[in-house]
Amino acid sequence: MLSRTIARALSKALINAAPRTAPLATALTIPSAHILTSHYRAYANKASRTEGEAEPIIPTDATASPLSQTEAEATTDAPPQDAAAAATTEEAPRPRSSAGGRGAGSDGLPRSAYISSTDRRRNAMAKYSGYAVLLGMIGGTLYLGRGLDESEKRMHPTIGDGWDDFFTRVKARSNDFLDFYNEPPFEKLLPDPMPEYGRPYTLVLSFEDFMIHSSWSREHGWRTAKRPGLDYFLAYLFQYYEIIVFTNQPEATAAPLLQKVDQQPGYIMFPLFRVHTRYVDGKYVKDLNYLNRDLSKVIMIETNPDAWSANPDNTIKLPPWKGDPKDRDLVALIPFLEYMAAMGVPDVRPIIKDFDGTHIPTEFARREELIREQLRKELGQKKGKKKGPPAWALELLGMKPREEKDEDVKTFMDLARERGQQNYRETQRHLVEHKDELLKEQQQAEREMAEQMKTSLSKIFTEVSFDVRRAA
Repeated sequence: MLSRTIARALSKALINAAPRTAPLATALTIPSAHILTSHYRAYANKASRTEGEAEPIIPTDATASPLSQTEAEATTDAPPQDAAAAATTEEAPRPRSSAGGRGAGSDGLPRSAYISSTDRRRNAMAKYSGYAVLLGMIGGTLYLGRGLDESEKRMHPTIGDGWDDFFTRVKARSNDFLDFYNEPPFEKLLPDPMPEYGRPYTLVLSFEDFMIHSSWSREHGWRTAKRPGLDYFLAYLFQYYEIIVFTNQPEATAAPLLQKVDQQPGYIMFPLFRVHTRYVDGKYVKDLNYLNRDLSKVIMIETNPDAWSANPDNTIKLPPWKGDPKDRDLVALIPFLEYMAAMGVPDVRPIIKDFDGTHIPTEFARREELIREQLRKELGQKKGKKKGPPAWALELLGMKPREEKDEDVKTFMDLARERGQQNYRETQRHLVEHKDELLKEQQQAEREMAEQMKTSLSKIFTEVSFDVRRAA
């Protein structure tokens, strides 16, 4: 009796909860007998647990089979759900978007409806900026392609003013603009040579990986090493050459190191830095044509192939120095450089080309020995000894034989080398004796230069302020 009452109540409740739009027959068929039996058995099982008695389960439908105790417990543990909602979910199809267009959301709105006002402004700004850049490029091209004025015609005499040369004018003006940054600041990087200086040859030295080497380590950080024999190299060749140091490093980085390398008395005549190089295809080229010197008497020692690309015939090409403290190649190069300056060769380029691809100190020593051997043959001498009567013959005559000395023939280069070493010793002695005087002169010259710069700056500001007051 109780089960029938519960079944009728559940049926009535489900019928009232059915959608009003659905037919009555559909609403009546939604709660099947099995669903009602499941709810009733869950209730009966709960009641039996509470009272501690096993009440028999009476199905409400004659066709439903009774559930076992395990199935009843599993059904009780599952949370009850609305049968009408479940049936509606299973039977009702998923609604489709009424928009049906590309980029539309599930609610039928276009994708642009989900863009915020900030994104709209950003997109508009990007679009207008692109238009402005495009118009600027078009206007700039038209401006660069305009007719040439008088000064530009002198620079580009082969370019006309017609439309056929429009893009030629654009390219020429673009190159002129870039040359301001890619070319050296002056057509003559060095002042005119002084005849009284007495050094017709110019020696251009690389700085990094030739005179010094910088390395970094976690323990010590950045450290810079000076090449062995560099002081003697500069001091000895100073009597033959005008020494220039040319580096592709910025002046702010290289100038302090260069000042430490050449402190006293200043063997380096002129330093040149990155600003004085040419920038070609991403490379810094040391173009000797801008030095204002006769290239037939200019020698450059370089370790970077990009740097010598403009003047390979004037370059002694050496491998980079990596900081070896036992290196002797720098001092071994002195005899070759001394030979060209002492011999007064009219053009150094053929000689440099003849030694290209060899280890110059070794090859030059070999050739010098061949010349010495030839001179010995011409004088009828053997190496290290002179011809004369034998010692036993002098003893028979009662004469004391002369002690043989290890003397050898001397070439012109041997004599020039002795003279150069004597000049070097005298110069060093003079520097040691007058070190304080030379230091005071150098400091005085630096102060005068600083005062001159200060006067020039004050004069500039004074003229500018005067012009402003006069205009007012």
